[in-house]
Amino acid sequence: MKKLIIAVVQNEDADSVVDALLEDEFRATRLASTGGFLRRGNTTLMIGADDNQVDRILDLIRLHARSGSVPEEGATTPPAAATVFVLDLEEYQRL
Repeated sequence: MKKLIIAVVQNEDADSVVDALLEDEFRATRLASTGGFLRRGNTTLMIGADDNQVDRILDLIRLHARSGSVPEEGATTPPAAATVFVLDLEEYQRL
């Protein structure tokens, strides 16, 4: 089955994530987006993939979406560097 991976990453991390995807020959559509608590700029990546490629793509995003965010005082974990959605697709085509 085909998948659509939608990854929202911080602008500071977008170039390194896209570069890593391209090095592994994955293509991504890059969209400027805004959101989150502070309404900071983000980059939304849309990536079409086969089911067996999803784990590799998620690993690349995890490795490269690492901005310098630090936990707020009293927080036990740093804020998320990426938010990722993986959706089933009936079909996708590159034309």
